[in-house]
Amino acid sequence: MADHTNKVRASKLKTLRPRKHELDFFIADEIELSSFRDEMASMEHPFFALKAGDTKVREYNNGVTSVTIRPAAEIGLATVFDKDVWIYSISKLQESMNNNEPISRTVCFTPYDFFVTTNRAKCGRAYNDLEKALDRLSGTRITTNIVYSDEKQESIGFGLIDEWRIIDEKKGKLDIGMVEVTLPNWLYQALQKKKILKISPDYFRIRKAVDRRIYEIVRKHCGNQGEFTISLEKLHLKTGSTANKAEFKRMLKNLAKDNDLPDYSLRYDAERDVVIFNNRNLTPEQEEKEQNREQGKGLSENSFT
Repeated sequence: MADHTNKVRASKLKTLRPRKHELDFFIADEIELSSFRDEMASMEHPFFALKAGDTKVREYNNGVTSVTIRPAAEIGLATVFDKDVWIYSISKLQESMNNNEPISRTVCFTPYDFFVTTNRAKCGRAYNDLEKALDRLSGTRITTNIVYSDEKQESIGFGLIDEWRIIDEKKGKLDIGMVEVTLPNWLYQALQKKKILKISPDYFRIRKAVDRRIYEIVRKHCGNQGEFTISLEKLHLKTGSTANKAEFKRMLKNLAKDNDLPDYSLRYDAERDVVIFNNRNLTPEQEEKEQNREQGKGLSENSFT
């Protein structure tokens, strides 16, 4: 009797399959970007620390969502600035997908292209900082019940990058000094399943880590709508900030005063203890449409208190 075990097993596998013409590696330098992309779950929840040297294990729970972030003890958690490697990589991959070109989760790039693309200095220290960022990304482990695979599972664990190396000799199209990064399959599946959002190129001009997190959160929840309201407590939780409530409130008020967050303005309502974000890119016609929509619903669906 023929053994059909392997055939049956293969037919039941529902994990994401690579493209037919998958590349061994993807050279990011060859791609000119028209926009930047960020992964949605890590925009909403604090996968990344706000400062380097944080060696504390983080347990984050919000409703049914759980995320545990574990650092490599000697180097600490990956930071929101280290996340630029994620954003750079998936932005380049998405651009290639839009052009119906093959991609790979192993991404190769020159440090120079990375620095220019993410608005960084191009000095010797920047190269050392990039290596440290790659170490932190490789050492930070995530366990979460946010699953992008079609295969049924309750939780998944992965490193923020699988591995990295610097090419020390020319190999085909890879020049000496290129960085090779293998993205986690979790992130690659998020890209394939369109769990990413376009972000402002001015994101890379945000110099404070907490401000970057606030932008990600409001971009995820408000998007192109007119207004988004969230309690101060919930916003504090979502940023992953270790500051106490009073200090966090002070930082938030400073951000509101500076009013330089890309795409959105914000104000703190002390009476209700909520933060209100407004999309300042709407035309007058869009603003009127938004107001009518909100009045028609009575209670805003994008209110998050």
